[in-house]
Amino acid sequence: NGASEMPEMKNGASEMPEQDNNGIYDLTTKEDHLALLAAHPGKIIIMKFYAPWCRACKGLEPKFIQISKDPKYSKLPLLFAQMSVQHNKAYIKSLGILALPSVHIYSGTEGLVENFPCGPSKIPVLKKKIAQVVNSKVDATTYQLKSVVEVAAESEPCAEREVSGTTGTKTELSVGDVVVSVVTMDDLRKIPYFKDLSDTAFSDLMAKAKYATFEPGSVIMRQGLPGRTFYFIDSGEVEISVKGPFEDPLTTPSGYLGTAINRFSKGDFFGERSLITGQPRAGSIRAIEKTRCFTFDVDVIPTTSVLSGKSHATDDRIEQVNEKYGVDYYDIDVLNSQFDAANMANQFRGSVNSPESITGVDTEADPIVEIDDNILSLLVRFKLLRNAARCFEYIKQTNPRWGDVGET
Repeated sequence: NGASEMPEMKNGASEMPEQDNNGIYDLTTKEDHLALLAAHPGKIIIMKFYAPWCRACKGLEPKFIQISKDPKYSKLPLLFAQMSVQHNKAYIKSLGILALPSVHIYSGTEGLVENFPCGPSKIPVLKKKIAQVVNSKVDATTYQLKSVVEVAAESEPCAEREVSGTTGTKTELSVGDVVVSVVTMDDLRKIPYFKDLSDTAFSDLMAKAKYATFEPGSVIMRQGLPGRTFYFIDSGEVEISVKGPFEDPLTTPSGYLGTAINRFSKGDFFGERSLITGQPRAGSIRAIEKTRCFTFDVDVIPTTSVLSGKSHATDDRIEQVNEKYGVDYYDIDVLNSQFDAANMANQFRGSVNSPESITGVDTEADPIVEIDDNILSLLVRFKLLRNAARCFEYIKQTNPRWGDVGET
């Protein structure tokens, strides 16, 4: 995203950002960001977005450096970069950043292909996504980026079977030797949209269902397209991504699905929102690994179920599916508390009324952000629980007896 926009030119050449001591490009402006992308059309760029006052960002920093120095990446066309949110609020928001720290992965002229929040605990996710991008974008022989291939709207399943019927102990599929247990049938029966169906209606529905298999990387659903299929995951894992209003449709690559906000696995279901509301898909679903799903076309779903589009869904149900697919994700400015804290600190620093240092800007501590009373109460309870847990742990370790003098 933004790779097609040319940076400002000085003396006939693009001014490139500098690399720090760890070989990571340190970007400070929008022009730095655009110049780096324009100068490396044959590279995969892993870019971290952070804030100097963000505790999670500080925790991610040494791990990000360690990944950038991993010897297994030395022969690959990879570059590592980072950009501070300080003084770049509007531009960072325009890139679709939802939280800090976050990571973008760019693939040459194709542009942005991954965008996801990435705290210290998400390092395994970062490594997995780098591996996925490398495996799909880099030629294994030449170690160069492959040519950009036009992306299809949605992936067709690599295999699709019909459900033939059930016995007392198992459900057999009409093609191949795949066997679906009665436990899975019970799980299907418990889906909120199916549990109120009569036994006859449910049996008829299952007889018309399909069993689809999707390869890793398959885009099962694409945001903005009409939806008429409901999916129940029998095995595998998928990731939901959402594009916000900040992406420019003219410059955003067709393969970019948006910011990853959640993952679904065995026993989860997706695709229901479009069937309930009649609106286009609110998010994109991509298979992370080989995934098998029961699929239900809207035309075979009984009219008594809200999935048929012919029964009215409650407001609570609409709110649940909107939250699940991140419909209001970009309406919440999740960075405001950090931005506002930093901006206020910058305004007050050095004034005659507040000559002292500003927490989170002049010191290493986190900025003071106003917290809702309910959240504060909850945090206090968590702290008390942690303290109690430590006390019990201490008692287990020291095995004190009544009358012993405690430590101070």
